[in-house]
Amino acid sequence: MRARPLLVTAALIAGATAFAAPGAAPVTTRYKVTETNHQVVDLSAFGQPEQVNHIVTSTWVAVTSTDSAGGRALRLVIDSTKADSVVSPQPINPALFDSLRGATATAWVAADGKLQGLAGVGEKGGQAVNILRSMFPRMHPRAKVGDHWTDTTEVTGGGDGLLSSALTRRITNWAVSGEQTVGGVKARKVEAAFSQSISGEVTSGQGTMAIDGTGTGTATYFVAPDGRQVGATTTMSLQVAVTIPQAPEPIPVNGTISSVITPIR
Repeated sequence: MRARPLLVTAALIAGATAFAAPGAAPVTTRYKVTETNHQVVDLSAFGQPEQVNHIVTSTWVAVTSTDSAGGRALRLVIDSTKADSVVSPQPINPALFDSLRGATATAWVAADGKLQGLAGVGEKGGQAVNILRSMFPRMHPRAKVGDHWTDTTEVTGGGDGLLSSALTRRITNWAVSGEQTVGGVKARKVEAAFSQSISGEVTSGQGTMAIDGTGTGTATYFVAPDGRQVGATTTMSLQVAVTIPQAPEPIPVNGTISSVITPIR
């Protein structure tokens, strides 16, 4: 039996920090997010060779920050997304990227700097939520060089595909490791290292698929004194086993995800 290409799997998630400068009026900052997703699917259970997917995308987003009592409201809108490079055994319809235009996510930054109440708007809102979550370092606004802390998060859902109902548990170690001038702005350098587990299942045309796996990653953010993110990079490795009815054994999927987030000046 020939396996269908597993095009959207654990490698197609991401996940770094963006809120605009505090002020009485809403402030909008635009960013370019360049993401590279590379995954290798082991199809030896079907007597087939490895399946490789390598997708590079560029996404332009606008993040609006509005001060309010006790925190700040955030709203992210995807302006556009395009594929820079696609290597895949299955063609990807450009309409998939076009459909993300206008996708929106909202959230609240509490006084302690934690991101709360993430919610997507519309059918593709989950994709906008993924970007907004990945753009935000969980740090106190007054964190200074030498500070370090650890947090644990649990997130259900990671957009479309197999991760749409998966549970991700992540433990992250954070540190403000120094200061650096970026784009003429003296910013705090915030570094993160994390490990995570992924589990869940989803029903598709191939039946019920179950996923179980782990991942590790690092991230570096540059945060201006007024709270603006002025640059970020993230990288993550994933090892996932996908169980589908047609396969005699779980299918290993190994992937890496990296992203670069750049303010548009």
